[in-house]
Amino acid sequence: MIVQLNVITISYALFGTIKKIYIYRVKKASIHTIMRFARKIVFLLLLHSPVLKAQEVYSPKDFKAVDSFAAGVTFQGDYIDLARNLANPFPEDIFKVRAIFKWICNNIAYDYRFINSGKELQVPDCAGEFDCIETMRAWENNYIKKILRTKKATADGYAKLFNRLCEIAHIQCEVIPGYLRTKPYQIGNKISASHTWNAVFLDTSWYFLDVTLAAGYCIENEETDKLVKFVKDYSEYYWLSSFEQMARNHFPKNPYWGAQHNMTLENFFNNPHYYSIEVMDNISDECPATGILTVKQNDSIHFSFDYKKDIRFIQVNSNTFRNPSLWTTINVTKRKTKIVRDEWAEKKQVYIPFQKAGWHYEFDYVAKDMSLYYIELVFDYKKAIRYKVTVTK
Repeated sequence: MIVQLNVITISYALFGTIKKIYIYRVKKASIHTIMRFARKIVFLLLLHSPVLKAQEVYSPKDFKAVDSFAAGVTFQGDYIDLARNLANPFPEDIFKVRAIFKWICNNIAYDYRFINSGKELQVPDCAGEFDCIETMRAWENNYIKKILRTKKATADGYAKLFNRLCEIAHIQCEVIPGYLRTKPYQIGNKISASHTWNAVFLDTSWYFLDVTLAAGYCIENEETDKLVKFVKDYSEYYWLSSFEQMARNHFPKNPYWGAQHNMTLENFFNNPHYYSIEVMDNISDECPATGILTVKQNDSIHFSFDYKKDIRFIQVNSNTFRNPSLWTTINVTKRKTKIVRDEWAEKKQVYIPFQKAGWHYEFDYVAKDMSLYYIELVFDYKKAIRYKVTVTK
């Protein structure tokens, strides 16, 4: 049935696409427009092909030479030349993609001031018009030129720039709008689709990349919720991620991507909150798999997971109990302070006994308090995962 539905979907999509190609060709559309339609056909075939459901793990490669090369490439005013300069030295697609990815991470900063302004990107409203595709293409060309000129972009700009450079390098790439979870309170809550990233097709599988988050992060003023600074800090986690890895905090707006991995938007909204890339990169096979827990008072919640790093101490913080911070600030002089370890706080730490076998960890936590509504797992004094809890009698 799945294959039949895919065939029907492709048939209708191809019919509509071929019809458009014919109409545009008759009306002397540009060859570039016709090629974009042709690429859409390829994308549909790749996306719906039943032989490509299982994503393969891409073999690790040494990218030191590629990364060093990309660091030395400069933009000379023409993004077509930029794409070719980055991709042409490498025969393998994965190295072409890597060079483009790293160049953007190295050279484009997140435009947090635009986000703070509350403005929206001014996109042409040409739906239904005959030349809308050409209008949008011209707008996107200018958009990409502006990004490269100012060296600033929001997530949409990062994704469109990456997509265009891949397109010039003949890499099958897609822009993926969708949802991004960044806050602990978002567990179980619906959020709007306000983020954009990419997927590339290499060998026989789609892989996901987020150039925006790979490039660095923004510091936020907690009182005003305004972004105050972009910090360039490259993260390998968002390079050629599997869908499961990316889905810890990303989910595509197009439900087809999730359906191929037996995941729904509701599953995504109910995910636990992961506090750091380090945790997401090292943890796997978590149980409970959902971030929303309903238990009876005095019941034990059983936690188990694999973790690729050694964990010495596990603690649990919650709205009813928090381990005091191990660090405190003291005055050295009237104008100088320093951070020191708090001996009193060290004596007040509460640790959770756990079992460990290799990289596998297990422990139980008893939900005693009816007012408990969240718990945080803490690994070696660093917040790791948060769950939303409901305790009943």
